[in-house]
Amino acid sequence: MTTTRQVLILLIGLLPAGGFTVQAAENPGSIKVDNQHVHNWNNFANNLLVLHQQLVKQHPLIIKTKTGGYADQPEFYTEESFYHKETGKLISRVQWEKANPDRMHTIEVYVYDDKNRVIRDYSAAYLPTYRNAPTQTLINLHAYNGETHAFRSFDATGDHILDRCTGNYKGEEINILLDEDELYAELDGMRLEPYYKHCVKGLPVRAEKYRTPH
Repeated sequence: MTTTRQVLILLIGLLPAGGFTVQAAENPGSIKVDNQHVHNWNNFANNLLVLHQQLVKQHPLIIKTKTGGYADQPEFYTEESFYHKETGKLISRVQWEKANPDRMHTIEVYVYDDKNRVIRDYSAAYLPTYRNAPTQTLINLHAYNGETHAFRSFDATGDHILDRCTGNYKGEEINILLDEDELYAELDGMRLEPYYKHCVKGLPVRAEKYRTPH
């Protein structure tokens, strides 16, 4: 099963529009910097850090720390993972640059329901350089219907970028993954399919209320 963490890694590899905005800051003559985009995505990352700080104060924790990085910078960040001591569920994970310990590199935060199921998770990631704004932001909203689990992904601008559903519907295994390109090409047709309607029942079609993480 593809997890939201794996999808996060996949999407970072794709370098969506935010990455081009970041590069524009270093090459002013190539692409015009979208200052509103920069403000919104940095604000999202900062608000996500606030949510992390709030949640880790509310629960008994197990904190795991490790060092990681990249081929040319093998010890670029220190990663802190915060787990609920009783349930073992991951509450949040934050990476900090080792050379600049107060500078956040990536962040993930998970919100659970009373059945210990993820109902929302958020993430933001900066490149190791060109820190004008995060190169990726994600808002993942989850739904559980019968034996299926679906999540719908937006970025901090509110753009719908991914639908994912796995599980079982009337004895048939369901495995749906629609990325940003496929959503526009196939979503109208998919809406008519009973298994797709079952999977995404209850998922918001807009992310405005979640662009400030809570």
